[in-house]
Amino acid sequence: MRVTRPTGTWTDHLRHGWRRALGRFTTLDRIAHRSYFHWQRLRHGLEVTPDIAAYLRVESRWAKPEPVPVRVKPLGGATIWLRPKTTDAEMLRDTFRDAVHPPPPEIAKRGVRWIVDLGANAGVTVAHNALLFPTARIVAVELDPGNADAARRNTAPWADRVKILQGAVWYEDGEVPYDADTGDEYGFRAGAGTATTQAFSMDTILSHIPENERVDYVKMDIEGVEARLLSPDGARWIERVDSISLQVHDPYTLSDCERDLTRLGFEAHVDPRRMNYIVGVRPEQSP
Repeated sequence: MRVTRPTGTWTDHLRHGWRRALGRFTTLDRIAHRSYFHWQRLRHGLEVTPDIAAYLRVESRWAKPEPVPVRVKPLGGATIWLRPKTTDAEMLRDTFRDAVHPPPPEIAKRGVRWIVDLGANAGVTVAHNALLFPTARIVAVELDPGNADAARRNTAPWADRVKILQGAVWYEDGEVPYDADTGDEYGFRAGAGTATTQAFSMDTILSHIPENERVDYVKMDIEGVEARLLSPDGARWIERVDSISLQVHDPYTLSDCERDLTRLGFEAHVDPRRMNYIVGVRPEQSP
């Protein structure tokens, strides 16, 4: 069953009222949900791109297989290539609707030099952070080869400051299986499946950043591996990190993650803009 994401707005109350009043009428309920989806798709599409016809065509059942270029308003009109029969279009609108991917405001005020994006997908969050922080350098990791290629293409205007690594974020270096068929999910889950890919430990990922440099911000969406990386035995890498935001996946819980981040020296709080999302900021040290 697909879980509805709370928005923190009046639409939450509208959905709850609908379920109480008419939710038992399954056909009507299904039609209403489908209509709401298309309305939201159009509404957020208009907010994101002036190329609305091309954007909508990507999700059409008659879409051709070639990637479709659309200009993206929050990227200053830069082009993002959307692949039909993927979650690219949905991921694009959700990225800018939720806006959970930039560094926390406290970190932005201190100055951002290094960002690590774990779970870069097609590179939209990488591109946006590169635009927002023109002196920052970004190391991004994406498990799926197709997504990694798309990320390189979509971040080409910032290629001098962006490095895309293709492989799985893992607790040790090596090779891991992963599930290449994720249905409606944006990401790919490492640890089981029929495909294999290179695995990167956090020490290896952070080796792309000079040893004397702090990591200002880590954005993490790695489909469950976060529990191992933030565990007492796996979190030495995070001593270099000043802030982190991540989506928490079952069976790891928000309370588990908040406990671990607090133990690691962060002030943690839940971010309601996205389901199961949490932010941790390390208090600024006195000179």
